[in-house]
Amino acid sequence: MNEMLIYSGISLLCLVLFYAWYRRQGHAAEKQWLLKQINQTSGQDQQTFVDALSQLKNKPASLSVTIWMGLMIVPATFAIDYLWFHDIPLEQRISMADMQSSAEQAPDLVTAIKQLEQKLADNPEDLDGQLLYGRSMMSMQRYEYAVGAYQKANQLDPNNANILTELAEAIAFRNNTGSFLGEPEQYLSQAIAIDPKQQKAMWLQGIVYFENLEYQQAEDMWTDLLALVDSPSIKSTVIKQINQALEAQNKPAINIDSSNVSTTGSFGGYFVVINASEEIKAMKLNPAARLFVYAKQVNGPPMPIAAVPLSQPFSWPMSVRINDSNSLNPERKLSAFEQVEFSAKLSFSGSATPADDDIVSELKTGNSNALNIQLTLNK
Repeated sequence: MNEMLIYSGISLLCLVLFYAWYRRQGHAAEKQWLLKQINQTSGQDQQTFVDALSQLKNKPASLSVTIWMGLMIVPATFAIDYLWFHDIPLEQRISMADMQSSAEQAPDLVTAIKQLEQKLADNPEDLDGQLLYGRSMMSMQRYEYAVGAYQKANQLDPNNANILTELAEAIAFRNNTGSFLGEPEQYLSQAIAIDPKQQKAMWLQGIVYFENLEYQQAEDMWTDLLALVDSPSIKSTVIKQINQALEAQNKPAINIDSSNVSTTGSFGGYFVVINASEEIKAMKLNPAARLFVYAKQVNGPPMPIAAVPLSQPFSWPMSVRINDSNSLNPERKLSAFEQVEFSAKLSFSGSATPADDDIVSELKTGNSNALNIQLTLNK
């Protein structure tokens, strides 16, 4: 019923527009001839032509022509609709029009950011504005600006665990190392000291412990976090992290109770095989040397989505499964990305921070149809 009303409305509109056009165009040639005769004659003849022109202006267009054109316009309306729009349901067309209208009314993000920047330039002491700007810059991957905003926020509110945690994360992303060691670690320690139950700080501090090979501390931190988490999917991720810390200590893993913890989807992760050239295999490595496997967003920030550190002894080729449990941020899961770039790095110092003597593999792209990745280290 709604569709018929729309078709009828379109047809009526087309008919009205045609009628208006026809009235303007139908007698154009005759009007032009009469005007020419008026200019060339005088007296009674000229008056005759003037009267004829007046009658022409008041003369309606042919009713039969209008009816015939209307009958042609109506089926033409249906034909156009069928050819261009028949695959789109009427409700969806209306929804698409509403979306377009909403998009036109949506504020320009760039303009909003510029206005916020101007507001902060006028009043840099605006704590809420600094926090909003920091979050915006993180979402736009402009990490240097995010760090500046969170540093200013930290100056305005120096004992806020939330601000310290966000600042630590922003610095880690800005450093592009895939590590929270160093300066981020200092802010995380402060955040935990101020609020031992700040969940994001607990998550990241566990990663710091794991990076420092302090597996027991990582296990304890994530176990405490597990008791505070309500989301089933996040519980599942935390348990997987705990199991990694347990595995590193040769302890039995925790069984995930499917009645209490639900996992999202059936993503089992990527299976990565890392091999090395004969020259690297023959190297005598110091005990601190470690191998890192990274998963990064394609054409995204250098900060990894997920990372797995592997300690000696190395038995080439080595293999590791990397999945959501290895994600550096529980809100940025590996399974959420359609394509991921993988690489491996041999660090002689055992640090995730890039060094000149690191040996890095080539990049390989994985997706849902390519879950097996092979990397090779060549000096």
